[in-house]
Amino acid sequence: MLRFYVFDHDGLPASAWPLRNAYIVGADGNAMRCEIAFRNGILDVHKRDAGAAALALQHPAGDLGELTLQTCLLPDREEPYILALELARHRLMTLYAKLEDWQLFELPEDHPVTKRSETARKKFIEALCLAGESPEQASRLAGESLHTALDGSEELALAHSEMLLNRRIALGALPKSPLGCGAALELRDERVRAGLRSQFDFVQVPMPWKALCPEEGNYQWGLMDDWAEWSAAQRVPLVAGPLIAFEPGELPDWLYIWEHDYDTVRDMIYEHVERVVERYKNTVTAWNVVSGLHVNKHFTFNFEQLMDLTRMCTMLVKKAQPACKAIVELRQPFGEYYGENQRSIPPLMYADLLVQSSIGFDALSIRYPMGQAMPGQHTRDLMQLSNMLDQFSHFGKPVHVTLGVPSEPVTPMMIARAESNDPVDAEAGYWRRPWSGVVQSHWLEAALQIAVSKPYIDAVAWHDLVDHPHIELPLSGLVGEDLQARPAWRRLVGFRRHLLGQSGEGGGEAGGGAGGGAGVAGAGGAGGVGAGS
Repeated sequence: MLRFYVFDHDGLPASAWPLRNAYIVGADGNAMRCEIAFRNGILDVHKRDAGAAALALQHPAGDLGELTLQTCLLPDREEPYILALELARHRLMTLYAKLEDWQLFELPEDHPVTKRSETARKKFIEALCLAGESPEQASRLAGESLHTALDGSEELALAHSEMLLNRRIALGALPKSPLGCGAALELRDERVRAGLRSQFDFVQVPMPWKALCPEEGNYQWGLMDDWAEWSAAQRVPLVAGPLIAFEPGELPDWLYIWEHDYDTVRDMIYEHVERVVERYKNTVTAWNVVSGLHVNKHFTFNFEQLMDLTRMCTMLVKKAQPACKAIVELRQPFGEYYGENQRSIPPLMYADLLVQSSIGFDALSIRYPMGQAMPGQHTRDLMQLSNMLDQFSHFGKPVHVTLGVPSEPVTPMMIARAESNDPVDAEAGYWRRPWSGVVQSHWLEAALQIAVSKPYIDAVAWHDLVDHPHIELPLSGLVGEDLQARPAWRRLVGFRRHLLGQSGEGGGEAGGGAGGGAGVAGAGGAGGVGAGS
């Protein structure tokens, strides 16, 4: 068993401590089964398996926000650890490990990373010396060390990514189509589509089975046909899918009748994939073939069946359209779900199995919406984002990334539309400041820089261009439902101009409102989303 002292802001044993996104990680990096409880200032972790483990949970991080953080691997012991001290230890270890991995130990003494790492180290040593005689004081000093180390590690991630990105641009090593954006299947506004054409290299359009075939055997092709015609006419690369995803908003209701009959479901999936790909094979550039099958939350398929479905779907796509790019998408890339669902497959293991099984796919895709109190969407810092992406660099496949954060805090009412009627805690954490349009724009710029800088990243997309009623991450669009551009839109346009070596303003100001200023298209040019490059 692992035990932790937890102290409040006044240095007293905490009387309450919400266990948000709390789980443990084993030595293999996978989540483990456990029960976590808090009582009388002590957090108890009862593991079901032996061995050292690391605790991860959402934790206040001062000016850095409220983030899911992790301790080092710790052996069992009766004497409680000090939670803040162990979180600080892990972050300092990460900071020094990345300095070594990235060969940046020679940073100048006045560099922010150098100054912050040294301050954090001194605070940690002070805390360590006081841990035995005054846990309260040790916790306070460890908290200061943690916040400084977090700040330093984010500075390091940004400094390293800036160096790599400049090198990638100078060598002409950027991918042909680096930046894209998602668009709802029902989005038909031509002003918004003009913005997609002028400011992005490709468009991702979802193809929920539920929307294409709400009744068994009755396909409704109209919306997707419209996108296919637009893409062909405008010569905009189209990434379509996922063809198959076991999410409530993706699967038609009539399919659940067969949820315990794998053979029947497999036959229906075969017919569906074959039919859709055959119809759009002349217009779709890349197929998101399957998404999140490894999470396996809604169907009770076993390991072999999940791999069989992945193999069958990719084979059908490549058979019908050999020259297309077949993509397998991973959700919840930090793998918290595996601690609760042993029928699932950890994300890194799933990726490794795809490669080792010689499944015919061309790229991995990582989907990471963040900032909503839903599984896998709690807020993490930039260094964790960078490390997570690096974990998928070893499989010899290009990596695509889809990112998104909200422009306002997501409320329980917004989340309730999702999977159940259970009470929802909306506290998903936040980065630096509570989510706002400005915070969203700063996070977008930092995350894009980190992702695009990595040589194995082939494409990066923003989750959704425009807010809409069925959006997976509410309020995450670059444009509101009123078609007014958010600050994140201008940041993204400016970032793309930098990649292309262009100068000038990045997309102009968002308009004022109906009949007032420029809206999405802008009346006459530079005012909004539809303005040309």
